[in-house]
Amino acid sequence: MENEGQRLERFHADFEKLRLNREKVPLQKLQTTYERSYNTLVAEVMDGAVWFYRKCVELEEDFPTYPEDTAGNEWLAKCLATIGEDEKKPGGLVDQLRAALIDRLDMDEYHELINKTYEPRLQVFNRYWMRHCRRLDSGWIYNRVFKKFWWPKTEGHPESGCWINSDYTGRDYRYPPQLKEE
Repeated sequence: MENEGQRLERFHADFEKLRLNREKVPLQKLQTTYERSYNTLVAEVMDGAVWFYRKCVELEEDFPTYPEDTAGNEWLAKCLATIGEDEKKPGGLVDQLRAALIDRLDMDEYHELINKTYEPRLQVFNRYWMRHCRRLDSGWIYNRVFKKFWWPKTEGHPESGCWINSDYTGRDYRYPPQLKEE
């Protein structure tokens, strides 16, 4: 069984083979004379493209959650599922990925489209995240998911601008609060 690195290499090798075939042989001939092998190669490229897309989404959706927030966790899961469903609709992201790779043979465009998958998921997560950020009377922001305080960017402290424990340890730079710092 191949590991993820090998799978990614195979995807890129399949794409390169498709690109070279399309450069050397007219598309009409590929689709008629070599129809079976050409369609198999296109299917292999798309299989790799969808595999990589799913891997990226899997990593993107690995957001920290608060176990006791059942309603919020269900809402987040539903919103993320809706984004995924929309990407699979006709004309959606998966069709755009196919057009970039198969129609235009443009791996850079494919990667740009993959990179765009994170933003809508992050926007949904930020709404969830803000449910768990509270400004304390002291002015500090506390997050109950991380169980940490937000240390705002502070001049003379380049390590600031992160979540910390009350003793300034345990820095985490992910998901800054969207509350205004005072």
